[in-house]
Amino acid sequence: MQKALNLLLQNMSEKNATLLTHSLNVAKLSTIIAKNLGMDEEYYYTAGLLHDVGKLLVPNALLDKSISIGKEEREILKNHSKWGAELLRILGLNEFSVIALLHHQDTSDLPLSVQIVAVADKFEAMTSLWRQYKKPVSHEEAINELWSMGIFKPTVIEALTVARAEFSIEKKG
Repeated sequence: MQKALNLLLQNMSEKNATLLTHSLNVAKLSTIIAKNLGMDEEYYYTAGLLHDVGKLLVPNALLDKSISIGKEEREILKNHSKWGAELLRILGLNEFSVIALLHHQDTSDLPLSVQIVAVADKFEAMTSLWRQYKKPVSHEEAINELWSMGIFKPTVIEALTVARAEFSIEKKG
């Protein structure tokens, strides 16, 4: 597993520095949420690293876009979840494929493992400077937005809320 993971991380770094930074931040947040829920921190660190691996197949021009994306581009970008799940299955990293596939699904019946990474992903995206087309919000505003979505288990958002003092996220653009 480590060899495949290292290869994917190297490819992410070479493809797009923001992709790697985002994935590292989601990994850190997922680990903290898992820790506060008494779950396997190493598993969630790896899951956070790999959740967006399908973006390796998205054109850089789309990943680097500094303005809102159109409908066609949104459809291409949306496919990264499906592509990532398939890539992880091919590489024998099946235990992470469901998280890659479902982390953008906005439904309340997501497995807990997906919810942990999805909350970390959404929080990191909302509070980071890397999304050039959207202004970052404060940690409190992001947590309020997660609550208002009404799709995540309260324990997951509470674990993130409790953890706010524990993390320091790199803000690279």
